[in-house]
Amino acid sequence: MKAMQPAVLIVLLAVMGLLNSLGSDILIPALPAMRSDLNISSWQAQQTISLFFFASAFMSLWYGALADAYGRRRTILFSLLLLAIAAAASAFPASIEMLWGLRIAQGVAAGAGMVVSRSILHDLHHGPEAQHLLGRITMLQTLSLIATPVIGAWLSTHFGWRAVFVALSATAFMLAAIYWRWLPETLPQERRLSLHPAALARAYLHALRTPRFVRLSVAHVANWTSMAIYVVSAPTIVIHLLGKAATEIYLIYGPITLGLTAGFWAFPHLLRQLKSGQLLATAYRVLALAVGLNLLISGLLPAGLSAVLPLFAYSFGLALALPILIGGAIEPLRQSAGVAASLQTFLQFTMIALAAGLIAPWLWDSLFTLALGTGLLTLIGGVAVYLEHKAGLPGAATSHLHSEI
Repeated sequence: MKAMQPAVLIVLLAVMGLLNSLGSDILIPALPAMRSDLNISSWQAQQTISLFFFASAFMSLWYGALADAYGRRRTILFSLLLLAIAAAASAFPASIEMLWGLRIAQGVAAGAGMVVSRSILHDLHHGPEAQHLLGRITMLQTLSLIATPVIGAWLSTHFGWRAVFVALSATAFMLAAIYWRWLPETLPQERRLSLHPAALARAYLHALRTPRFVRLSVAHVANWTSMAIYVVSAPTIVIHLLGKAATEIYLIYGPITLGLTAGFWAFPHLLRQLKSGQLLATAYRVLALAVGLNLLISGLLPAGLSAVLPLFAYSFGLALALPILIGGAIEPLRQSAGVAASLQTFLQFTMIALAAGLIAPWLWDSLFTLALGTGLLTLIGGVAVYLEHKAGLPGAATSHLHSEI
């Protein structure tokens, strides 16, 4: 099959991978209006976000297998139609319990986005080319994430919270039409895998028994969770640790977004000059520098704006490492890329949920404990990468990653 043009592929897969963020970030600014209109508590309103993420995380474990059995195109079209219908119904819920159920359905649908997106990418490309495209895709997604809450706030302010669900439904229907028209099937019939429980169990066990997949996935999830801890802790950091107003939450989100954007922009340029292994080593040097700087500033200086400076450096290093870690982990499992992408996404979402509910509250007593906790997570990822380097065999098909680490 002839590969899609890179620019078209980047846009199609970037938007596809945004389904989770679109389904959550666009609603968050509308929660106060929803709470007032439905006469519900803050806790009840917050569950519309939590239940969405739990459903999405659970289904991300299965969408890879569905995409490997029925094809990428059919899976994403079904999920978009389910998202569109559930979102439209959410604009007119009979009760908060009904809205919770519809949000679970939306989460079930949105769980397909990132899994199918990564599966398609690895159907069409591999090695440095896949890493290059993944960097571009993630940079576009990072830029899009800035706009989503703004759009949600504007819709809620001018048209009410129900308009958010109408817009989400319309977007899902529009995307389904676009993918039906322009997205080809990238998984040939002869490469389809059985959805039989025994075959599915074997596929998951094979992925979990692939050392390279496990080590590089652990490294990626450790880095991403470290950043997520600061994201979910942002209100506490800004209000209680820095003594700023709640409206100044951009002090945390700003450096992280800028660092990610700069890193994803720099990645393809650096990849043309360095081997993947060299670039990964450079990324971890940046991460180590950011962790060290974070520990020094938070441990020796009084709480102030200087505490947010390491967040830019950390996000920059994370962005340089992310395409290599994700692509390198899935590379040995290209025949079951959907299952591999499912496991990666499930691990990532599960750790983010743990970070939000357990890890962050343990750490946000001070800036130093936050720096120490995220530093230890980064160290775990670094050890996983080092073990992968030590396990590399000269002349192996994956030696481009092992060299120069």
